[in-house]
Amino acid sequence: MKLKVTIGVCVRNSASTICEAIESIIDQDFPPELLEIVFVDDGSEDDTLAIIQAYVSRMDIAARVFHTEWRGLGPARNIVVNNTRGKYIIWVDGDMILPADHVRKQVEFMELNPKVGIAKAKYGRTAKDGTVAALENAPFMVYDS
Repeated sequence: MKLKVTIGVCVRNSASTICEAIESIIDQDFPPELLEIVFVDDGSEDDTLAIIQAYVSRMDIAARVFHTEWRGLGPARNIVVNNTRGKYIIWVDGDMILPADHVRKQVEFMELNPKVGIAKAKYGRTAKDGTVAALENAPFMVYDS
């Protein structure tokens, strides 16, 4: 099978949230053999890179890790774009928790709409029990849900 999706994870100083983000990628109901993850650690000064490397060593999903000096989100995303092997790229921030069907629904939408070049899902930072995990993200829950 041909690789379908690259998940681009560009992070900086995300040690407190990256585990949940990675776990939510691992928990996708999309076949792991059709996924790859390209991590870009953009100059983290905490344990973000070590956490990512620990996950990569035990995941069933193909993954590559890039570490750079801090240059910002644009250059970090360009590293993903320049190293992707998937047909589609799904961007995941270090503080996002994806629902288990996120990748599958995104791919289904894109496959059914070949004239669409980009799609965005509704999102918000929530804890596993459904409560808002950070007050600064409450507007996402109120307006986007």
